[in-house]
Amino acid sequence: MFKACTDCHQRQYDKLKAKCSAMSHEERLALAKRTNAAAMGMIVAGFGCFGGLVGGLWHQMGAGALGAGFGGACGLWFGSCGVFEEAKLILQFDKELTATAAEESEEAV
Repeated sequence: MFKACTDCHQRQYDKLKAKCSAMSHEERLALAKRTNAAAMGMIVAGFGCFGGLVGGLWHQMGAGALGAGFGGACGLWFGSCGVFEEAKLILQFDKELTATAAEESEEAV
């Protein structure tokens, strides 16, 4: 089971690296910025989910609504961690690809 998970993670890593290598430096930075903004949006949506559930269920459940709100928002909050990690990987690939391009240009001279 864990091998399948590792294989899937490696395929996603390779797919993202291939996607980034086909882009220019500016496109990679824009993608990282967009990906980071998407993760921030997930966090904000989590707060909205939390507030909406607590506010909507408070009169029905009382303080138990806090648990329902937290449980509902956790998926968004913790799901954003993967999206933040993807943004970090894009910046890491950009750093590697930029350094490789600089080395190749130095060798050509």
